[in-house]
Amino acid sequence: MEDRDNKSPLNVVIVLVQWWKTLLIIGIVAAVVSAGVSMLIRPKFKSSVIMIPPASNAVSQMIMIAHNQNEFLDVTQFGEDIKIDQMLQLLNSREIKTHLIEKFNLIVHYDIDTTKKYWKTRLYKQVKDNCTFSRTDFMGVQISVMDEDPQFAADMANEIADYYDTLKQRVIKQRTEEAFVILQDEMNYLEETVALLVDSLSVIMSYGVYDYDNQSQRLVQQYAKEVASGNAAAAKRIKDELAILEKWGPAFFSVRERIQYLKEFQMEFQQKYQAMRVDANYSMSQKFVVEYAVPSDKKAYPKRMVIVILSTFCALSLGVLFVIGKENLNRAYRAGMSRPKES
Repeated sequence: MEDRDNKSPLNVVIVLVQWWKTLLIIGIVAAVVSAGVSMLIRPKFKSSVIMIPPASNAVSQMIMIAHNQNEFLDVTQFGEDIKIDQMLQLLNSREIKTHLIEKFNLIVHYDIDTTKKYWKTRLYKQVKDNCTFSRTDFMGVQISVMDEDPQFAADMANEIADYYDTLKQRVIKQRTEEAFVILQDEMNYLEETVALLVDSLSVIMSYGVYDYDNQSQRLVQQYAKEVASGNAAAAKRIKDELAILEKWGPAFFSVRERIQYLKEFQMEFQQKYQAMRVDANYSMSQKFVVEYAVPSDKKAYPKRMVIVILSTFCALSLGVLFVIGKENLNRAYRAGMSRPKES
């Protein structure tokens, strides 16, 4: 019963009241020490760029397609979720970090000792910690850079936004060039095939087959007239011509249809070729920049007040636990001393 009373909230409050001076000293010391330590931490400044991905970057879609009603092919439209995810993926790539390290000489700026083991891992981790990328609440992407130099932070953030264009265009150009080669090979193959078919058609036409449908209809009518008039010589001549049509006509029809069919493919390939040539030779910005980074005049890190409050709270919590524990030990000791000894 006595132990239960000792653990009651009222007894805990009484203990805290008894030790209030000690707890006050602990709180003051913790606040002073944490404030002093926070003053030793070098402040960092934050600069941000906000940009939005476009729905499409194909120049050919804008200048070569008349009456384009597809908003996803309109270069003036903002991109959806998948475009934001793609933008974040490129921004988080190692290529971006490597470019920043080289351009801003971050090995020296971050004071990285290259003689130590795993210095590259530490370098890239520091770049990753200082350069963060996140979605905004309004379908955009925010590039945030922290640094002790506010101008340096702003320059790095703007450089990331600029280099994003270069990186994405390089990725697109690499794939476009591969498709360009494939398309050229197919166009060359079609051109050679059509040339062979045209030569074959010329050979067939050399036998007197020029227009299978009209020729056969005309010769049949003329043959009937000559037979009806009794002109055997003319009928035989026409019959020979019909025999030639019968022999070469199907080949003429097949080759001609094949040429027309391949010509349609050539026109489609030519349109694709023109579009890919435009996209390969010309490029547009891969983003809409809503806000460029500027040097900040207010530090973003550390939050000294937060450090002081949290440190003081933790110190007071440990102090309370220490005081309660000490009181419980004292009471247990006094209870043991007051218990009568057995004879």
